[in-house]
Amino acid sequence: MKGTHLAIQLADNAIQFVVIQNDFVSHTSQIKFEDSIGSNQKEPIENHIKNTSQLNHEFDEVTLSWSFKRSTLVPNSIFADSNAKDIYELCYGKDSLEHDIDYNRISELSVINIYEIPVWIKRFFVIKYPRIVIQHEGSHVIRMSLNTEAFKLKSTAILYKGYFLFSIVKHNNLEFYSFFDYQNHEDIIYHMLFTFHQKEMTNENGTMEFILGPGINSDVLTNLKTDLERISDLKKLKIVTPKHYIAKSQLLCV
Repeated sequence: MKGTHLAIQLADNAIQFVVIQNDFVSHTSQIKFEDSIGSNQKEPIENHIKNTSQLNHEFDEVTLSWSFKRSTLVPNSIFADSNAKDIYELCYGKDSLEHDIDYNRISELSVINIYEIPVWIKRFFVIKYPRIVIQHEGSHVIRMSLNTEAFKLKSTAILYKGYFLFSIVKHNNLEFYSFFDYQNHEDIIYHMLFTFHQKEMTNENGTMEFILGPGINSDVLTNLKTDLERISDLKKLKIVTPKHYIAKSQLLCV
């Protein structure tokens, strides 16, 4: 895209800012949070923006992806006959609700992504950037996965602190979308391998994408690559680690 785009990636433990100018990434910066995300994080975010010269500009587009592991996809037809709050509570229970319910329409699949988001995030960033587009990170991942090379099997794992988003596309369709908790890289491999077996997708040609969420140490990628190369059922899948994946995926929503 032409012009300047500020892509913000926000998770429970960190926030990352990426400036994209005429399709070229010209700046990246991030801050980690000592505590779980809450309205008390507004001050460090505000200070970071003020003290980072590359962020003190007018941008043609500003987008934000919010990562939260309670996210569910439903067809448009089901959503039309109900509402976001009722569907969310059906999936996760009434006692699970911590924040406001929001949703994104994903026209490529005629589905709705329903999720929670703290109210202060929307208020803070809309005041800061009135034209900002805020969506769940899973919505961006789905669009990005379907945007290129989506005929052969392609899995995508976005790693966050303590959990990861795992999706699979094949033949230009979304075959799987879910979140899993993990403590180490072996847990990630277990959940992925179990899913491939359940979907009868072992020994197929394609790719496995691994992307680090903000604040995640790159050592986990090294360990994943080493151990995955030993699994015969997945040897036909090429491991790739695209840079600035989430930031570039946000270009598709404007």
